[in-house]
Amino acid sequence: MKVIAVLLGPVPPDVDELYLPVGEGATGRPEHVAGVAMLRDGEPPPPDAQAYRVEERRQWDRGGETIVRIAFVRRTPGLSREEFADHWTNVHAPLARKHHPTLVRYVQNIVIEPVTPDVPEVDGVAELGFRSLKDVHQRMYDSPAGAEIIRRDIQRFLDVPAGWRMLAQRARPPRP
Repeated sequence: MKVIAVLLGPVPPDVDELYLPVGEGATGRPEHVAGVAMLRDGEPPPPDAQAYRVEERRQWDRGGETIVRIAFVRRTPGLSREEFADHWTNVHAPLARKHHPTLVRYVQNIVIEPVTPDVPEVDGVAELGFRSLKDVHQRMYDSPAGAEIIRRDIQRFLDVPAGWRMLAQRARPPRP
């Protein structure tokens, strides 16, 4: 288990792993997001943070990431949390492996519970690692057909407008 904290205030100096916005930064969220921190379970979240306890499911990590898209996702209405998690892991991850050739790291975090009060409801947090902004913006998919396959699958299990995402760079690597 780990805790993912959305930093809405000043960035604290002592978080385990820190991601800071780059490029378009956070999209789909009205509040300013200063960063996203990955904390050890049991470590208190920083002040002015919205935090979630998650079950981490690493799909793959080929190393070399410099850009990370962190997506806070909601399941489609009518899907249970279990059905959402099963589809994301067992159906979507294999499709992502096939159709996102420049995706060097993919971690799915299933939200177990909120850690802080009044957090926006989300069911998962995706960490998508790329080597460059060009890979994100110009080489995300293997083909137009691959992009369509991913788009159709996402419609089956995600309520895209209910979520939000942030393009970021790792500012602090994880502690050993």
